[in-house]
Amino acid sequence: MTDPKTESNISQNLLTRRCVMQLSGAALGNALLTPGNSVAGPKIPFGVAVHLEPFRNDPMLKQMLIKHADVIVPMNALKWASLRYDETRFDFSGADELIDFAEQNGKKVHGHGPLWYHANPPWLDAIKSPRKLEKLLVEHISAVVGRYAGRIGSWDVVNEVISHDPSNEGKWRAGVWYNALGPKHVDLAFKAAAAADPKARLYINDYDLQDAGLRTRARQKAILGIVRRLQDNNIPIHGVGLQSHLYAEREAGQQNLALFIQQLQQMGLGVSVTELDVIDWKLTADMKLRDRAVAATAQQYLATLSELITPQFITTWGLCDRYSWINQAFPRTDSAQARPLPFDRDWKPKPLFDVIQSFAG
Repeated sequence: MTDPKTESNISQNLLTRRCVMQLSGAALGNALLTPGNSVAGPKIPFGVAVHLEPFRNDPMLKQMLIKHADVIVPMNALKWASLRYDETRFDFSGADELIDFAEQNGKKVHGHGPLWYHANPPWLDAIKSPRKLEKLLVEHISAVVGRYAGRIGSWDVVNEVISHDPSNEGKWRAGVWYNALGPKHVDLAFKAAAAADPKARLYINDYDLQDAGLRTRARQKAILGIVRRLQDNNIPIHGVGLQSHLYAEREAGQQNLALFIQQLQQMGLGVSVTELDVIDWKLTADMKLRDRAVAATAQQYLATLSELITPQFITTWGLCDRYSWINQAFPRTDSAQARPLPFDRDWKPKPLFDVIQSFAG
């Protein structure tokens, strides 16, 4: 996810020129899809990333997942910090709870986070031995993916391994895995996942792969380089997860995104939309205008993507605004609350939900 400190300081209470244009009657009418329009191929499954605490404590969340979701994604329950409180034991109770719920209600499951530079237990970050870390990584992914073989059909095997700005920071994200093992930590992770479940679809997942601009192009180039190396070494990889944390004030990178998707297709890869939400921290406080701008941003992005390729699924990073990470990561300077997800804090659907349903469902 993007560090909000890197964003330019734009007035919080003014819409950008693009959003104002989108919110005019004619422009918005053209921007928002009616169900079924401009969608390549069949309807795309709708996924929801689920955080364990609200899942346990909010009965409405379970009801809405049963009603609307096709795919359940454990948001944090499959990450190291949740599974490995200490080195000697696994705790699968939280992950099992979500996966059992999905299966009992006829939902598919997408796994997230076997390898990430963040959300590691302190004991893991304290290890410096490359040999020990390599052994731990392979054993961990083998155990986790192997436990759910046949139950979890696809995985974000590695998450956010590209630096925020490869042009200035180098290609790789620093962290316990890269610092000790270098680029081969990605190879090890994909090899272990493929061996543990040969039928699972394996993805590399990262953010800011859809915008215009040199930084995004550098990030796309880095992803393509990793994929090419994996393929050259006959290591299975099936696609790229586009996190899709969209900024409502940014110009859409339609041409840049289209070129990236074409390059992935030439390499035989698919894509999934893994963490969709719309960051509205720089839009007007007016709720109706903001909701329509958020929906227009998502529509433009999904339309561009779907004209080129049918994603495996479209997943939102949460379902309801009250449980979104955007509230803390991208705080507004006024009293308005963030509205980045398909349902508001009272579980009322917003225009964003209609847009998503025009592609997914």
